[in-house]
Amino acid sequence: MSRRAANCCLVLLVIPTVLVAYFWYTVWHTGRTNSERRENAVASLMREAQKAASDTGRALAESDPSAGAGSGIDALTGVVWRYSETPLITYDPGRHTFTATARRAVFYDEDPLVLGGGPVRITRCFRFTFALPEHSGTAWTSDVTVRDDEACGPSERIAGHVRFAQRRLAAMSPTDLTPDGVRRALDPTGTLDYYGVTGVVRNERTATVTVTVLVRDAKAAYATAGQCYRFVRDLDPVRQGADVPFVPLADCPRADRGRDLPTPAESSVSG
Repeated sequence: MSRRAANCCLVLLVIPTVLVAYFWYTVWHTGRTNSERRENAVASLMREAQKAASDTGRALAESDPSAGAGSGIDALTGVVWRYSETPLITYDPGRHTFTATARRAVFYDEDPLVLGGGPVRITRCFRFTFALPEHSGTAWTSDVTVRDDEACGPSERIAGHVRFAQRRLAAMSPTDLTPDGVRRALDPTGTLDYYGVTGVVRNERTATVTVTVLVRDAKAAYATAGQCYRFVRDLDPVRQGADVPFVPLADCPRADRGRDLPTPAESSVSG
């Protein structure tokens, strides 16, 4: 009888031990699986950024080699934007270099440990640099580096301002598409000061609106970053509300950029 009781006690001791061991193994295995998935997600982000940099460099090399000033730089800025999807792009004519920043994100599924789990979002801030070395013809070099999150703050704010401007321009009546009308639409209260409308050119079918989109620091009295954008709005009343295509330009006319916007040399917009 005592032997049977001892066996029962042994079983009662073994069962919790096995359960605890299984629990900790499950926690360890789940943690390891989640870590691997996170590492794979980060690696995927890096590959995506490297591919964007390579594709952009290749597209720049295939662009018109005579594009060296004025509208040519605008065209190259459009190439950088189209392939790298970066809202804030600066050009240094002395070094023949484009610099752009953008945040990239990816999701991965995380297994629950005790609670939680599900999709997890990972972000990284990337700085892209595209340079045309002297005497290299059209051989653009590309480079991408990871920066801290703050470096992508101006780029994200500009992207948000551009989306807002796109929606406002799409909703405007064709008759209101004048410089003053656009200013009122983008800044109804006249206090935001995120937009410098540099021109509205109308023809029979479209209105082309150029706007300097600004980022302002609450602690500073001037804009800390800016990017010129060109919007093309269809004047057909039937098309009112439709998407308004836009593209960044290297620069807006100097006289209309805004007296408080620093020059590229004065600003650290590239992060």
